[in-house]
Amino acid sequence: MYLKNIFDRILAFILLILFLPFLIVFSIILLFELKSFPIYLQERGLTLEKNRFWIYKLKTIKSRDRNIEHKTEEDIFLKTALQDKVKPFSKWLRKTGLDELPQLVNVMMGKMCLIGPRPLMIEDLETMKRISPEIYTRRENLKSLPGISGLWQLFGNRSEGLIGMIALETLYDKVASPLLDLKLLAYTSTVILQAKNSDSIFYVERLRPNKVHTYVDSSSNLKINLNIPDGIAKFIIENVEKHEGKYTVEIPNNWWYVSNTYKSAKKRFDQISITPQKKDSNKPV
Repeated sequence: MYLKNIFDRILAFILLILFLPFLIVFSIILLFELKSFPIYLQERGLTLEKNRFWIYKLKTIKSRDRNIEHKTEEDIFLKTALQDKVKPFSKWLRKTGLDELPQLVNVMMGKMCLIGPRPLMIEDLETMKRISPEIYTRRENLKSLPGISGLWQLFGNRSEGLIGMIALETLYDKVASPLLDLKLLAYTSTVILQAKNSDSIFYVERLRPNKVHTYVDSSSNLKINLNIPDGIAKFIIENVEKHEGKYTVEIPNNWWYVSNTYKSAKKRFDQISITPQKKDSNKPV
């Protein structure tokens, strides 16, 4: 973890130097578009008690228009009611994810990593703790620092809610490695170039024809759908096998799919686990 932090700080410094001209141009355009200072601070955290800090962001919406409800699970992930409040250039920034550029400063300060679980607004964390204490506790147990990008930021669907987010965050926490981070950073660059960032205001559900369809639990033949591109998913599984030997991926049937309506009955929370097999096991994985 220490080496990851050092690497992230160095790379964040390099990226900040490279993107500084763009950051200046973006700030000038936003200054005219919003008629206010273009960079603001917002308190976020992994939980209310863990990894709380002030995040730097490019302002894409006026301060008076940011007053939104944080009462339900849907409010955490989808804020589409604000679409009319966002100007054209600000919309482009959000869809590319370039409004997150100032967070490179947070990485240099050691508060964040380039890749990790997404830090959430304090109001959203309060809602999570109230409506889903099991998932909130699971977030408290994550070892990774919050990240600008990550498995959920890249591949998660906001319509899947909290369980979809914690599934991918737990998976990353289990198999994090420098090479996986590099792969996710490379994928992040494609999201920026294609302006396909998963944004809470301009949300479009991700549809990916090329993904891993199933992994099989050798003990129960349980089939699991993973909404992750083939190369990323296979690398994750290979990384587990390299460090822990033969393995079984155990994920509940309902883990990777949650009803698109937030009014459905609350589902029981289950953990993901990746368990090494016994040495004398000859069963295929």
